[in-house]
Amino acid sequence: MENATQSDGPRWRQWARHAGGQFAAAAACGGAGWLLGWSLPAGQAGLQQLGLPFALALLLRGGARLWPGAALAMAWLAWRETGLGWADILLLAASGAAAAVLGAQAARKRPPIFQRVSGALAFLLGPGLLASALAGLGRSFALLPEQGAHPAALLADAYQAWMGNLAAVMALTPCLLRLGRAEGLGGRAEAMLAAATLGLALLLGCGVEGRGGYHAILPYLLILPLLWLVFRDRLSLAHGLSLAIVGAALAGVRLGHGALAVDDADHALLNVAVLAIVQSATLLVFGALLAERRDAERSLLQAKQSLEAKVGERTRQLAESEARLRLMADAAPFPLAMNRLADGELIYANVRAEELFGAKLHPARPLRVQDFYVDPAERDRVSRALRDNGLVRDREVKLRDARGRQFWALISCEMVKSEQTWYVINGVNDISERKRLEQSLHDANATLRRHLDEIEQLQQGLREQALRDPLTGLFNRRHLDDILPRVLEHMLALHREVAVLMVDADHFKRVNDSYGHRCGDAVLTALGACLSDHFRSGDIVCRYGGEEFFVLLPGATLEAAYAKAEGLRRMVSSQPVAAMGHSLTVTLSIGLALCPLHGEDAESVVRAADEALYQAKRQGRDRVCVAERLQPLLS
Repeated sequence: MENATQSDGPRWRQWARHAGGQFAAAAACGGAGWLLGWSLPAGQAGLQQLGLPFALALLLRGGARLWPGAALAMAWLAWRETGLGWADILLLAASGAAAAVLGAQAARKRPPIFQRVSGALAFLLGPGLLASALAGLGRSFALLPEQGAHPAALLADAYQAWMGNLAAVMALTPCLLRLGRAEGLGGRAEAMLAAATLGLALLLGCGVEGRGGYHAILPYLLILPLLWLVFRDRLSLAHGLSLAIVGAALAGVRLGHGALAVDDADHALLNVAVLAIVQSATLLVFGALLAERRDAERSLLQAKQSLEAKVGERTRQLAESEARLRLMADAAPFPLAMNRLADGELIYANVRAEELFGAKLHPARPLRVQDFYVDPAERDRVSRALRDNGLVRDREVKLRDARGRQFWALISCEMVKSEQTWYVINGVNDISERKRLEQSLHDANATLRRHLDEIEQLQQGLREQALRDPLTGLFNRRHLDDILPRVLEHMLALHREVAVLMVDADHFKRVNDSYGHRCGDAVLTALGACLSDHFRSGDIVCRYGGEEFFVLLPGATLEAAYAKAEGLRRMVSSQPVAAMGHSLTVTLSIGLALCPLHGEDAESVVRAADEALYQAKRQGRDRVCVAERLQPLLS
C-alpha cells in the first residue's frame, strides 16, 4: 500500500501540471482572441475565428500536446458570442480547433518553419490558406440558419470570414512565433528607420483622407523599409513593425480616416486585410530566402576553411619533405648537384660538390654545367644520352674545377620533373676516391630511386582516384566517356553486340529530404555494391551522376541483358537497404539499349538508353524498358 501511494503521488502531480498548462494555454489564447475582437469594429469581429492566430502560434510553438487548451479557448470564444445555439457553438468551436490543429500539422511536415522557402510556403498554404478557409467554413455553417435562403449573402460573409482569418493569421502568428528571439533593435539606423516608418504608418493610416483614391496605394510602399530590415537580419523587428502598420490602418478604419478608409466598412476592413496578407507573405518569403542564403554562406565558409586547412597541411608536408630531401642531399658523402635541363644552370650543389669544384653558387654569378667540361663535345654526348634515356650511369668524363685543375670523374645523372620543369640530378666522384665513395654513392642512388618510386606510386594512385567515384568505388563518368567508344568499336569489329543499361533510383530525393544526405550517400553506396556484385567481371559498372548508374555489357544479347536488368530490379526492390539505422525500400527504373541495333556510336546508344529510362519513369517506375523501336523483339 505504501508503494502504491508513493507511485500515485507523482502521477497525480504530473496530471495536475498537465491540466494547469492546458488551462494556462486556454486562458492566454482566449484572452488574446477577446482583445483582438475588442480591437475590431463592431459587427466585424463576429465574422472571424478570433482565437485562430493565437491557437496556431500556440500549437506551432508548444507542440500538438496543447491541442486541448486551444480547443477550450476556441469553445469559450464561441460561447461568448450572442445569438448562437448550442449546436452552432459546438460547430464553431470544433471548426476553429480543427483548423488550428490541421494548419499546425501541415506546417510541421516541411523543413523548419521560416528557415526555408519551402517552410514559408508551407506556412502560407497550411496555417494561412487551409486553416483560414476551414475556420471560415465553420463560421459560414454556423451562420446558415441566420442567412436563411440568401446564399449570396452567405457566400459574401464566408469570403469576409476567410479574408479576416487569413489576415489575422498572417499578421499575428509570425510575430508570436518570433517572440523571445534576442535580436534587439539593432543599430541606430534600424531604430531610426523603424520609428520613421511607424510615424509614416500612423500618418497614412489615420491622417490621410483616402476614400478609395490613389492614397490607397501609399501604405503598400511601407513594404520597402520592412524589406530593408529583413536584409539587415532584423526579422523580429520587421514583423513587429508590420503588425504596427496594420494596427495603424485598422485604427484609421475605426475612426473613419486614413488611406485605406472607404465609406463601406466591410470594404475598408478588406483593404486592411489585403495589406496585412501582402506584408506578411513578403516578409515570410524574403526572410526564408535570407535564411537560406545565410546557410549557404555558412556552408561555403566551412568548406573554404576546410580546404584552407587541407592546403595548409599539404603545404606543410611538402615543406617537410623538401627539407628532408635537402638535408639528405646536404649530408650525402659525395658531390651532388642539380641543374635545369633546358639551359644547364646549376640551382643546387652540396658542400662536397663546392669543395670538389672550388666554387660556390651565388645569385649574382650563375654557374652552368657546361662550364666544368673540358671537352664541349663530351658534354653534348652526355646531354644527348640524358635526353634519350633519362639518365646517365657511371660515365667517365674529364672535368675541371674553378681554378683550372683538370681531373677525371665518374658521373651519374638523372632527370626529374617538378611541375612543368625538367631537372637533372648529378652525382660526381673523383676517380681517385671512387673505391672509398662507392658504397655511399650506391646508397644515395638507392634512396633517390625509392623516392622516385614513391612519387610514381602517388601519381598512379592519383590517376586511379581520377577514374573512380569516391562514394561508391565504381568507375566514374570520366572513365565511361573514355572507354565506351573504344568498347563499341572493338565489339563492332568482332561483329558482336553490346548492351547498355541506364539505371536510376526512384524517388531518391525523398530519401535525402526525409533522412538526410548522409543516409542518401549510404543508400548509393549500397546500390553501387549491389550492382558490382550482380554483373559479370567483364561488365563495366559506372556511377553516371547523382542517383544514376550506367552498366556496359559487352557481348550480351538483348534477351540476356533484359533478363539481367529485370533480375537486378527484382533483387533491389525485394531487399530493403540498411542505411544509418533505417531500413529503406528502393526501386529502380532501368532503360536498355543495344549496339548496333540502336546505334553504332556512343552518343546514339546512350541517348537511346536514356530515352528508355524516361519511358520507364513515365510508365510508373520500378520497371525495365527497352528502347522503343526494339520493344517488339521481346514480345
